[in-house]
Amino acid sequence: MMNFFSFWKNGKPEVKEGYLAEPTSLLSSLAPDEQALIEQNARLVGFKRGDIVYEKGTVPDAFYIIISGRFRLFTRARDPEKESTLLFFYRGEHFGETALLTGGVHSASVEAKTDAMALKISAESFQKLLREIPALALHLSRSLGRHLTREDLGYSHHRREVRIAAFYFSASTEGMACFLVDFIKTLRRETQSKVLILDLSGKLKNLLPAEFRRGDASGFDFKTMDPSNESSIQKFILGHETSFDLLFCAANAALDEDEKKFTALLTHLTYRYDYLVLCLPDRNTPVVVKALNYSDRVYLWAEKKTDVFTFASRKAGELCQDFGFSKNEIKIIMPSQEGKAFSADGPVAEIQLFSTLPSLQYQRFQYEKTMTFLAKEWSERLVGLVLGSGAAYGLSHIGVLRVLEQEKIPVDVLAGSSIGALFGALWAAGYDSHEIEKVAKSLGSKKSAFFNLLGFRDISAIHRGFFKGNQITKFLSSYLKDMTFLDLKIPVKMVATDLLTAEEVVLDSGNVLNAVRASISVPGFLRPYPYKGSYLIDGGVVDPLPVKILADMGVRKIIAVNVLPSPKDLIERNELRRKAFHQGFQQRGYWQRIAMKTLDRVQRRYTSNIFNVLMNSIMFTEFEVARMEGSEADIFIHAAVSDAHWIEFFSADKFIDEGVKKTREQLADIRQLLLE
Repeated sequence: MMNFFSFWKNGKPEVKEGYLAEPTSLLSSLAPDEQALIEQNARLVGFKRGDIVYEKGTVPDAFYIIISGRFRLFTRARDPEKESTLLFFYRGEHFGETALLTGGVHSASVEAKTDAMALKISAESFQKLLREIPALALHLSRSLGRHLTREDLGYSHHRREVRIAAFYFSASTEGMACFLVDFIKTLRRETQSKVLILDLSGKLKNLLPAEFRRGDASGFDFKTMDPSNESSIQKFILGHETSFDLLFCAANAALDEDEKKFTALLTHLTYRYDYLVLCLPDRNTPVVVKALNYSDRVYLWAEKKTDVFTFASRKAGELCQDFGFSKNEIKIIMPSQEGKAFSADGPVAEIQLFSTLPSLQYQRFQYEKTMTFLAKEWSERLVGLVLGSGAAYGLSHIGVLRVLEQEKIPVDVLAGSSIGALFGALWAAGYDSHEIEKVAKSLGSKKSAFFNLLGFRDISAIHRGFFKGNQITKFLSSYLKDMTFLDLKIPVKMVATDLLTAEEVVLDSGNVLNAVRASISVPGFLRPYPYKGSYLIDGGVVDPLPVKILADMGVRKIIAVNVLPSPKDLIERNELRRKAFHQGFQQRGYWQRIAMKTLDRVQRRYTSNIFNVLMNSIMFTEFEVARMEGSEADIFIHAAVSDAHWIEFFSADKFIDEGVKKTREQLADIRQLLLE
């Protein structure tokens, strides 16, 4: 869930070989030898946008695990029905298993919505893997349970997605109940969908506000339930037209043991609701096990710090090992104390998305922002923006931001590298694109603009870098001041590179200015930034376009902006300059031609200066990496100015215009993405 609120956490990806260099959520809980076995039985296949993977009604021949890109599950138009999109599959998810496990045919078609890569496992190899890897079979049986429930409801013809979450709590307190109510209300507001809380714990009713306590105090009784009589269920549901519904269950042996009646109840509820939250007791009864098999994710409420290391840690391990949940499907939440955030260390920090809930009393804005993020994250409505590296080319980001502002395109989370981190931080701090443009132009409109950031007073001992970086820090401090990541209006993740280990370091905690300074530490130009016993250099060295950071957070809709020029752009730039030189040369007299030739020789010799050698060498490598990373975004904007130079901070207008132009060219696709 919310790496964005776990600001102390750094990204340190494992180094593996083969397809599974970054295991998907399905595979992340498997042992290395089990992952290797899957890789041996799979082949990597590519799809172009619009390719059909399989059609409805066909016999299944393979299971697919998405490595990159996005796929659409849909039914084709048939009179009188129209074509219907059922749901989308994203990086790390899988499809094709339901028909393989049930022995039926595919109930819908699958299409590649973007260029995509997937692991394809044949039907024969799939059955072999299920026998040899019990954890894989466990995970898929949980997925199959949800699919079969929906098909029982007739979703094979009119299918829709029903999301189910399990909710555990270490202590039954009013704070826990307040969080749950606010979270579900926000989910209802954001999605305009029908939501129900099913309390199987027997502890929730007395903690809720009075408006939720009406009805039969004994609650719904599994023992006397008649699965064939829907009205016997409906009369116990407490309905709230503008909020959400509740169903309290009476505590008795049937609540623990009668899994068949529970399945019938759940089937009845999935007819009527889009989201279900199952409040579970902390014991593994047959009903609880069945509930977990149907759940997409789990929220763990830890009332205090000690609960994080006892209750939450234990429960998370149990859910991963015994029920096949991945770490990304488990969300631990603990309330802050008196407005102070809590930082987890040790084993609990390894749970990917841990969050300290801001205080409603002391941090109302942050609290409400957290609720919105949680709701949009579960409903897969988060929109992420990735701003890449590129020195002066990064001024194009301002144009991109301008179009997003003008067209009111929402951005929920932002990731940036180098110059992208700088402009992303300013935008998240509350400066709009026009104000950021003023910041950029305040450097001046002459070729000396670059040295207004890195001047002679900032010269460093050469063995550590040409410049100390103090001057640029002083310049930015007047805008970012002492802001921390918690002060930003949207969450931001900045990328830097560990100089000693070559690891990517994700900066999302503490002082924003220090994080920017680390991310823009271009090798050779700026001194490396000291960090936890090591040194950080420019994030673009390892991740010039950090799309995967947002994808790993569960962000489903990603807009990525690459401003680095391609080899084609550089060839075009040199050709334009060559033509301009020859055209001017032909129009000059004899002595003017000699002067032009002399000046051209000087400029060519200057082109090979150490600054150009360093920066161009870095950018040549970064472009190819950024191009590959951008292929995994839903929207890829290449806003590079061909006739420009990395040092042209004095030519803001042409970069900004290019950003505006390229973003408007893809505006229709961006709007379509928001609707999906």
